[in-house]
Amino acid sequence: MIRIAFVINYIIKNGPSSVVLNIINNLRRDKYDISVITLFSGNDLGIINGLRKESVKVYNCKTLDRKGCVLGRDREFRDVIQKGNFDIIHSHGFIPDILSSRLKNRAKRVTTIHNNMFEDYIQSYGRIDGRVYILMHLFALKRLDLCICCSKSVYIVMRHYLKNVTFIRNGIEEKKAQHNICREDLNIPQNATVFIYAGGLTYRKNIRFLIHEFVEDHLPDEYLLVLGDGPENEICLEIADDHVKLLGFQNDPIAYFNISDIYTSASRSEGLSISALEAMSCGLGLLLSDISSHREMISIGKKMYLGESFSITDDGESFGVAFNTLRENCNKIDKKAIKKLQRNKLSDTAMAEKYERVYRKVLQRDLV
Repeated sequence: MIRIAFVINYIIKNGPSSVVLNIINNLRRDKYDISVITLFSGNDLGIINGLRKESVKVYNCKTLDRKGCVLGRDREFRDVIQKGNFDIIHSHGFIPDILSSRLKNRAKRVTTIHNNMFEDYIQSYGRIDGRVYILMHLFALKRLDLCICCSKSVYIVMRHYLKNVTFIRNGIEEKKAQHNICREDLNIPQNATVFIYAGGLTYRKNIRFLIHEFVEDHLPDEYLLVLGDGPENEICLEIADDHVKLLGFQNDPIAYFNISDIYTSASRSEGLSISALEAMSCGLGLLLSDISSHREMISIGKKMYLGESFSITDDGESFGVAFNTLRENCNKIDKKAIKKLQRNKLSDTAMAEKYERVYRKVLQRDLV
C-alpha cells in the first residue's frame, strides 16, 4: 500500500483542485492510502465531505497563514506529515511546494506546476514582487524529487531552469449538465453562433479585451456568453452590448457549453485551461489568444481543425482576422471528433495513469 498525501492551499472548484480530484478519483484504493492536506481556510465543504465518503483522509490545517508559512512557521503542517508516514507527498502551488521542499523525511516529493510562473507571477504581483516569487519558487522546486508541468508548453519553459522536470497534460472527467438551458432562456436565436467564456473576470484573463473585440467584430447572428465573476465585472458590464450575456458564476457550466459552438479566451497566461478542456468535451471549437498553452491545445488535433488563435498585443487587429477565418472554417468543426479527441488524449483516466507511472518510478528512484 502506497501512502500518498496531496498538499494544496484549499480545495474548491478551480483548475488545480480539479487536477487533484481527478487523480484521486482514478487511484485504486487497494493500492493507495490517500490523504489530502489543505493549508488554509476556504475549502468547499461539499467536496471535502465527498472525499471523506470515498475513504480519503482530509486534514484541514487550522493555524497556518501564508506569510507565516513562507517564514517557516509551519509546525502544524510538519506534524501532520510526521504522523502520516507518507511514501509520496504531491504538492500543488507556491506555498505547498515551499513547505514540501523543507521536509527532511523519507517521503518522495512530487509537485505539479499549474502555470507559467514567468507570465503568471509578473502579471499577478508586478515586476518586483513577481520576480522575487519566481526565485523563491524555483529554489523550492529544485529541492523536490520531481516537478511535473501541466502542459508541454510549460515544460518547454521550465526545462531551462530545472533538471528534475517532465510534463503530463491536464485531463478532465466526463461531466454531464445538471440541468437544461435553452437558447430561448437567454433570448438567443436558435440559428445563432454562440461563443462562450468561463473563468475569472480579471486582468490576467484579459476579459476586458475579449468583450471589447467581440463587440467590435461580431455579426448580428453571433453572441457571447460570459460565465464568471471578478474585479473587472463592472467594466465588462459597461463595454458589453446586447450580444454579450454576462451570466456571473455558474455551478453548471456544462449546461451552457451544450448550447454553444465556440469556446473563446483572451487570457494572458494559462497552464492548460480546464475550462477549454471542458468545452472540448462538449465538442466546441476554439478561438484563443496565441499564448503557448493555447497554441498547444489547438495543435493537439494535428490534422483535425479545432479553431484559431489571435494576438492580444496588436489592438485587436489579429482578433478580427482570426474571427473571420473561424467563420470561414466553421463547417470543418466536427463536434463528435473533438469529443473523441478529448476522451482519448485529455481525459482524467489518461492523466491519472501517467501520474501512477510517475509515482512508481519516483519510488524506484528511476526518475523520468
